[in-house]
Amino acid sequence: MPPLVLIAVAWIAGLVLAHSWPFVAEIELLSLALLSLIPLAWTILWHRDRDMRLSGVCTLALLAGICRYQTHLPNLDDPSFVAHHNEQGWTSVVGTVRGYPDVRDTHTLLRVDAESVQLEGQEYRVRGTVLVQAPRFPQYEYGDRLRMSGLLKTPPELEDFSYRAYLSRKGIYSTMYRPHIERMATDQGSPFWKVLFAAKTRTREVIGTLIPEPEASLLQGILLGIKSGIPADLYDAYNATGTSHIIIISGANISVVSAILLLLSGRILGRRRAYWITMAGIVIYVLFVGADPAVARAGLMGALLVTAMHLGRRSTAYVSLFGAALILTVLNPLTLWDVGFQLSFAATLGIILFSPSIERLTHRGLEKLLSPSQARAAIGLLGDALIITAAAMILTLPLVVYHFGRLSLVSPLTNLLILPVQPPIMTLGGLAAIVGLLPFLQPVAQVIAWFPWLALAYTNALVRWTADWPFSSVEVSGSRTLWLVVPYGVIMGLLALRWLRRQRGEQAGSWVYNTVRNPPATAVLLLSVSALLSWLAVIQLPDGKLHVAFLDVGQGDATLITTPQGQQVLVDGGPSPSALTVALGQEMPFWDRSIDLVIMSHPDADHITGLAEVLERYRVTSWLDHGLDDEDPVFRRCQSLLETQEVICCAAHRGDRIELGNGLTLEVLHPPGEPPPGTGTDSNSNSLVLRLVWGNTRFLLTGDITAEAEQHLLASGQCLASDVLKVAHHGSDGSTTSQFLSAVGPTYAVISVGADNRFGHPAQGVLERITQAGTAQVYRTDELGTIEMVTDGEAVYGGVQIQGRKP
Repeated sequence: MPPLVLIAVAWIAGLVLAHSWPFVAEIELLSLALLSLIPLAWTILWHRDRDMRLSGVCTLALLAGICRYQTHLPNLDDPSFVAHHNEQGWTSVVGTVRGYPDVRDTHTLLRVDAESVQLEGQEYRVRGTVLVQAPRFPQYEYGDRLRMSGLLKTPPELEDFSYRAYLSRKGIYSTMYRPHIERMATDQGSPFWKVLFAAKTRTREVIGTLIPEPEASLLQGILLGIKSGIPADLYDAYNATGTSHIIIISGANISVVSAILLLLSGRILGRRRAYWITMAGIVIYVLFVGADPAVARAGLMGALLVTAMHLGRRSTAYVSLFGAALILTVLNPLTLWDVGFQLSFAATLGIILFSPSIERLTHRGLEKLLSPSQARAAIGLLGDALIITAAAMILTLPLVVYHFGRLSLVSPLTNLLILPVQPPIMTLGGLAAIVGLLPFLQPVAQVIAWFPWLALAYTNALVRWTADWPFSSVEVSGSRTLWLVVPYGVIMGLLALRWLRRQRGEQAGSWVYNTVRNPPATAVLLLSVSALLSWLAVIQLPDGKLHVAFLDVGQGDATLITTPQGQQVLVDGGPSPSALTVALGQEMPFWDRSIDLVIMSHPDADHITGLAEVLERYRVTSWLDHGLDDEDPVFRRCQSLLETQEVICCAAHRGDRIELGNGLTLEVLHPPGEPPPGTGTDSNSNSLVLRLVWGNTRFLLTGDITAEAEQHLLASGQCLASDVLKVAHHGSDGSTTSQFLSAVGPTYAVISVGADNRFGHPAQGVLERITQAGTAQVYRTDELGTIEMVTDGEAVYGGVQIQGRKP
């Protein structure tokens, strides 16, 4: 076995020993190390036996690992360390945002390097990182210097997950949730990181504008390492099917990046200069996507392999793997306990050790059924999809069971079916993102993006389908440690019985290489995919009917109106940007990235939060609201985006009529030009109330109006009669009075409400009043998901279909 592998194993053993016996004092370890230096130095430098010298080096690596682990742990008793001041009450912390802000639906996670802490009137100069949960708006960026006032807390220990240990591996021992934040200065960081993070943000935005959800978030995870936008239920499906590895930046990404850089720069600049371009590209890409342990492992290993190729030496993959692990754990010993790093390391080691044997066994089995040439062709097709997956699973499966307590039974089949389309997702998705960075090439990027979108949609559909199978995954009972120890013990015993043959090096980026070498096959593939995209586009063309979809966005409102000509009107955006964009991606054609009119009924968070994301991702032509100003940060963000994108903005009041073509009219019933008496500061009472009229069909959209606003509507004398009523304020008992229901007389009532919401919506009294009013059907998004109604403009009983489904 190569010396570097043995040294790395000894080093890792030292880290494990120090982690397992933390009660050993640091001074005792230091004394032991010093006492061992003399005999170890004699063994290493003067002993004639090579094996003895190597044993001495390994012993020294073991002791060094123990010492490195101990010295890495922070001293929480030191007042100059920020975590020393945790749990001390109201605290003011000054620091600078480092790292890429982690933007979530309703908040943003910021890593802030603390400079000072003020507590009970006394200021301390400190060091260390604080994880801050800041509001989604206003936005904070890398390099912002902030003063944060709140409660400085120690990360918690959850029931089935140690959040404290998870953050400690990132060097974070303090958190602040929703503090009061004052921005003191900007641009306090490195220009290099500022440019890199700006490029990452711009690339994320480009992907969001080119591809609908949830495929856009999946591509952002695959290319950029940004997984926060992936819907929770979809992520659960990937975990249940054992396919979440495709979302994680891994060696496959590094292989594609390396192959493209070597191929392009090698032809333009020559082989020698191509090496430096490729190495720089690997480093920048690793930093670009976040440089977490799994990514850093893949990047280091890729760099070592490229270097070996450049020097003309035969590359030993597992030497590079252990070398990468050694470097990463020297920099941060706690990397060894990072689950992503463990799975990435185990998968790569499994591929190195077992894929040749699996390939040989598969080849022998196929030769019994097929001719030798057919067997070789089958092996070529199955290489990535089955053989490599099976090899990786041998070592990752025990880890998955140990950490997550579940065993996926459909993982081999699901991986077999989705892995062939992953290389084009990375290459064409990356190409579309790069081309889309240039505004004048946006149409070209859009066409390119349709191809990876199709592969992503196929992947999502297949993963969801197999995840829904009975017994797709089973919960493992009993001792998880036993599930870890026994399989690895058996594997190590089998490996000890024989010498392993060296792994035959595979060409990095084989999909790119083979595509370039076989233009006819590529042309046939592109034509076939283009034909499929064309067919999908045709079936999503306007059907001449009116579609009104009440989107499932949780505890909030969002309604998408699609006119018979295919125009879209979005009324409100709900509380969750990701839920809204996913719902829009399911309702709108994949090729349509524009919305003709966005209407904000009122600026409450459960109606407006998603609209900021819509303005960033879609081309919006016009904006309509109630004309009242608001200081809400989300509202201000929307106003800024409207100005930047030069969107036509109008204020709507009672009596306005919006002609949407083909006889389709949107009537504004409320509010009047001046807020009704006593409602001037009540955004709910001043919500826009809209009545959509087409032929004999009418839809009434009521926003969050209260009983007082309903009385004003009744007193106005306007016609309120409608076939479909969007129940006001998610079914709150303060709305939907009996008099109002009598005036509307709906056949269908739709309640947009979140499951198990803390407000108790919809109220039982509202449901009883709707039933007493003679309404035929009540539909709720918390029970049915998105509810879509389709009409040809005739009577409701003849032309409306209810299509409820979970997004």
